[in-house]
Amino acid sequence: MTIKNQDNTNDSFYRLIGWYLGIIFILSWALQGLAIQTEGGINGEQAELWLVATMFIPALVSIIFLIRHKQLRSNILWKPNRRIFSSILIAVLIPTLIAFVVVAWVQQAGFGHSRWFVFSSAGVDISGGPWLLGKGNQTWLYFIGNIGFTGLFFSLLNAIPAAGEEFAWRGFFQSLLTKRFGTIRGIVLLGVIWSLWHLPAQLAGYNYPENPVLGSFILSPIELVSVSLFLGWLTIRTKSFIPAAVAHGAGNSIQEGVIGSLELSVPRVYEDILTLSVTMIAGLLFWYLLKTSHIQKQH
Repeated sequence: MTIKNQDNTNDSFYRLIGWYLGIIFILSWALQGLAIQTEGGINGEQAELWLVATMFIPALVSIIFLIRHKQLRSNILWKPNRRIFSSILIAVLIPTLIAFVVVAWVQQAGFGHSRWFVFSSAGVDISGGPWLLGKGNQTWLYFIGNIGFTGLFFSLLNAIPAAGEEFAWRGFFQSLLTKRFGTIRGIVLLGVIWSLWHLPAQLAGYNYPENPVLGSFILSPIELVSVSLFLGWLTIRTKSFIPAAVAHGAGNSIQEGVIGSLELSVPRVYEDILTLSVTMIAGLLFWYLLKTSHIQKQH
């Protein structure tokens, strides 16, 4: 009787997950398809509207599921609390550090240079980018403040569309997976699912225009698993998806902007691999924190 009930529970769980992901993927892939068909293709300006709309699909589907399945509402991690504020700083700091480490690595390796920054022992000369505290020659202290203030502003701004994904992925679905498969395995599985969610856009050349197949099936899954370890740690630490949404916003704004300022003298795959390597190092750090920290036991 116990075995039978366990089997029924497993069947119910996988059936629910199947419907949940199936609806999200069908609707999201359909909107990505529309983005691909716009004038200019997936990387054109018209595509951006469809891609932003796509980001809200996971949240909308999650809300419908939560209305229909009230017993699942206990899995939502969303409530504001004091830990959110300190974690938001970490949420902006990590993507910003990843971006500048990639820039430094590219320049040190002789793969290219930044169109925005010229670094020296005395400070930094900023010639491009939407920096809120201005451009031109700046001391290192002023430059760090400029980067921090601008990064925080655009991360919070971009957290609004990012919340459309993060309410679903980290705020709701992560809890289902970690309770079923364990913290680390659940977060890694979520990273793989998250990568597959991007598949039509990636194959059309979004993020990896020169190597869409390599990017879609190797680089993106590894990178998003690494990012998921970071976002998962933020969510479990604060019991809220809000810092993950801010970190996602930081990745979509300051990280992409700073790395996008690179003028490469080598194929872009070099930059992609360097970015992946730095992101993996960060992911391993948060894997270690998840593995050893008391927050995993609490979760």
